[in-house]
Parts: sequence; structure tokens; C-alpha cells
Amino acid sequence: MTIAIALLLGSAIFALTAPRLLRHMAAMAVDPVAVIVGWMLAVLGVAGTACAGLVIMMVPTYAALTPWAHLVGCPWWAVVQDAPEFVAYDLAGWIAAAAIGAAVLRLGWVAVQHARARRDRVRGRLDVLRMTGTTVPCGDGGPPTLWLPSERALAFSLAGRPGTIVVTEGLRRHLSPDGVAAVLAHERAHLRGRHHLITAWAEVLSVAFPFVWLFRAASPALREQVEVAADIAAVRSSGRDALRAALLDVDGAGAPEVALAMARDAVDLRLRYLAAVSGPPSRVGRLSRCGTLGALFAVTPLFAATVLLAVISALATALS
Repeated sequence: MTIAIALLLGSAIFALTAPRLLRHMAAMAVDPVAVIVGWMLAVLGVAGTACAGLVIMMVPTYAALTPWAHLVGCPWWAVVQDAPEFVAYDLAGWIAAAAIGAAVLRLGWVAVQHARARRDRVRGRLDVLRMTGTTVPCGDGGPPTLWLPSERALAFSLAGRPGTIVVTEGLRRHLSPDGVAAVLAHERAHLRGRHHLITAWAEVLSVAFPFVWLFRAASPALREQVEVAADIAAVRSSGRDALRAALLDVDGAGAPEVALAMARDAVDLRLRYLAAVSGPPSRVGRLSRCGTLGALFAVTPLFAATVLLAVISALATALS
């Protein structure tokens, strides 16, 4: 039981502290892919540690709690003596089992409802847009581009198989060819990186468990970081100046909520990132940062639980 409590408290402490660290990393213009990995591993670490604590709570490890052990070879009064502890441990085990079952059911229900609503909204919006636009297939088998006859400079992408990039003819009037290429590269990066899936799962967790600060903070933070990550892909192919012009000239309003739009989310943050970073991160540096951050966030909840376990044990020894 002590181990279970330490694991639960360790996951709670990490869930409260991890968002501050990750937001600080984002403010310091750290590679967004590393920040995204950090958010995902923090969520998995907190969920895994909490589940481990609940599972341990379900399995009684205190020998005197097994009533049959008292009935076989033990005095009958031992059963009466340990009855309060048995009831407490047994009740904690049932509460842990109920918590795990409720969490699984809640997550499954919200995920199914969210997926259905998102799919219906994407299909409905595409059906309407295809009536007025012209679909241009991608030559390399990538996502097609749907061009809309509008003077506004608007661009966004919708998830699917393989997904769809929606842009307006106004892009060609407001941007240079390099700027248009940067917009298309940005939206292709969203679809290639499965950014819609990442943000969708973050939204599901925030809706299913709004009382967990880490889950609630992950949704807007990941939406910002996938935009920065897509910007980096656009800079690699089209250049920094073309992307900056696109962020300033493309319209941020008018894109559906289920889409990832070019210039709707975290535009000021993205412009600051472009100004602060000299160039796109190298692949070796990215792998190094992701590995270091992954190891740190995977171990931290367990480390916090170990420290708490040591403190609890020391206090119990001192009090006894």
C-alpha cells in the first residue's frame, strides 16, 4: 500500500510540475519536436505511474490481509485483530479497481464520440468545399490540394487518408511563388507528421480528464508546437523569409475548428521562434534532445515515487 500511495503521489506531483518545464522549453525556442515528444511522454509517464499505483493497490501484499491465512494455523483472535486493516485494504483495492474501470470507460466513450464528431465535421466540410473548388492531385502520391476561388489568402489542412490541403486562389495574389510553396510545405508537414492525430488525442484527454492539470494543459500547448514544427519543415524547403511573409499575409480566420490552419494559432510565438533560431535543428541534435528528454520524463515520475517512498518509510520508522 505504501508503494501504491507513493506512485500515485509521484504521478500527481509530476503532473503539476511538468507543464511548467515544458512551457519554459517552448518559450526558450527549443526544438518543437523535442517539446512534442516531452508532452507525450509526460502524459504517458503520469498515466502509467498512476495506473501502476492503482494496480498495486488492487493486489494485497500484506500477508495478514488474507483471511484464509488466519483460519489455517493461526489463532482465531488474529482474524479479529487484523479485521480493521483487512477492511481498509480490501476497500482500497475495490476503489482502485473502480477507478481504473471508470477511467477506461470514460476515455473510450470520449474518444469514440470525439472521433465520430470530428469525422462527420471533416466529411461535411469537404463535401461543401469540393462543390466550389478544384482538386489538384499531388504528383508524388501525397495529399491532394483543393483550390478555392476566393480573394482571401487562406490555407488549412484536414485529416484523412491521405488528408486534404485546402488553399484559396488569393494566396497566389498575395504571396510570391516561394510564399505559396512555404504554405503548401507547412500543410504537408502537418499531414505527414500526423499532427491532427496528436492534437485530437490531446483534446480527448483534456475532455475526459479535465481535473488533471497536465492533460488540460497539453491540448493548447501541443497545438502550438505542431505549428512550429510544421514551420520548420517549410523553412527547410522554402526559406525563412517566405514563411515569415506567409505568416503575416495569410488570413487566420475562416478555417474550420477541426483543421490546422496556416496563420490561426500561435502566430506571435512562431514569429518569435523564427527570429530567435538561426536555422532548422539538425537531425542528430533532434534525436539527442528527444532521447534525453524522453529518458528524463520517463524516469521522473518513478524517481518522485521513490523519494516519497523513502520519506514515508523514514517517517514511519521515526514514529514507531
